[in-house]
Amino acid sequence: MNDLNVPSRLLSAQGLDLDEPLQIATQVQSWKTQANTRVRFVESHGLPMVDLVLRFRAGSVQDGPQSGLAALTLYNLDKGSAGLSADEHALRLERLGAVVDKRVRLDYAQLSLRSLSSPDLLVPAMALFTDLAARPDFPALALETVKSQLLANHASLRTHTQSRVSSEIYRHLFKGHPYGIPEGSTPESVAAIDTDNLRAFHRKAFSANNLEMVMVGDLSRAQAEAIAEQISQALPQNWAAIELPAPPPAQPARIHIEQSGAGNTLAMALPLSIPVNTPDYLRLVLANEVLGSGPESRLMQVLRQRHGLTYNISSHLVPLQTGGLLLIQWEVASAHVDASLALVRQTLEAFYQQGPTLAELHFARQQIAGQWVRGVAQNQRLASILAEQAQLGLADDYLNTYLPCLGAIDTREVRELTQFNVDLTRQVVASVGPAVAQMPLPSTD
Repeated sequence: MNDLNVPSRLLSAQGLDLDEPLQIATQVQSWKTQANTRVRFVESHGLPMVDLVLRFRAGSVQDGPQSGLAALTLYNLDKGSAGLSADEHALRLERLGAVVDKRVRLDYAQLSLRSLSSPDLLVPAMALFTDLAARPDFPALALETVKSQLLANHASLRTHTQSRVSSEIYRHLFKGHPYGIPEGSTPESVAAIDTDNLRAFHRKAFSANNLEMVMVGDLSRAQAEAIAEQISQALPQNWAAIELPAPPPAQPARIHIEQSGAGNTLAMALPLSIPVNTPDYLRLVLANEVLGSGPESRLMQVLRQRHGLTYNISSHLVPLQTGGLLLIQWEVASAHVDASLALVRQTLEAFYQQGPTLAELHFARQQIAGQWVRGVAQNQRLASILAEQAQLGLADDYLNTYLPCLGAIDTREVRELTQFNVDLTRQVVASVGPAVAQMPLPSTD
């Protein structure tokens, strides 16, 4: 069952008070199907809904020389399957009240289904979803349409400054590595991909053996097992993605992309080698929360509250199948690019030397606890969290042990973690905007 033992008096606008005992008792059941699909299941009867997530190790890092192949394969799955046209398939799902979602990232391709749990709705919805995942027709005309949509989307992203700075960061940090093409495609490669390529990629990457499956909702264990077997037996068999090589050692860099606009968008990345399934990563989570998550974070206090340089600055962790990074992003007037960058570096250096205060650590725990409890209380969000944890190789009981483990970390451990595992000299900084004469910091009087 999905049960939160949280006293109501602990809830507040700022999260939860970890001075009081907080228990999350979400029973995650796990097993493997006969086809070797790994399954995680949470039985929750509060709503007559079922959320199903299929996460394949079929992201853009599996493209090989045909960049764009993973995205084109995923987004053509619903263009016709098992003899039904795309319109017929979509209409039948709509009549059943079922919703299908698709997404592709560097490390994975994901299909999800949300359906009512009544058997007369769930059974046909699951059959349609299984056909979509396992028996796509890949019509040639639809492929050309999806190609145009994919290229138009990439062209649009290139006009967004935040996307551009992130892309430049990845290109530099992961040069020569599959992570080094964050968009996942080039126009030339997309044009050359045909339906035979899609079928070949689907036969491999959409194998039952290459899949993490998650179910949350109004099902019994027996029903969940039957669904898992139905899907895994229908999928291609006996292929699994190999582990990616470690990224090359990152070299520091300062990159600028000239673009007209009212200001500059900046990103700073620090490469990380801390595995997400180790205790050290939890210390990194707390460090990131103190540094750049929310209005009370150090970076916001320095750049916005004290100096008025930006409306928002944030940091977040990007865990990848191999490695990861700490990414800081902000926008600033073009004349204060250098000054804002100097402040970010000074703030990082101070945190590196001193670590968080006890009050900062306490507040960070409150914020994380609030986010965590809200996430696991919503079935759709919980399914997404479990899929992420499965992909990253986290233990089945991670949901229930996460907050107690955070609560046991002290300021010294966070400080030592940053000092020994985060190399500030390897930072990569990218900016997009007009290059203008730089000005000193405005007065804070």
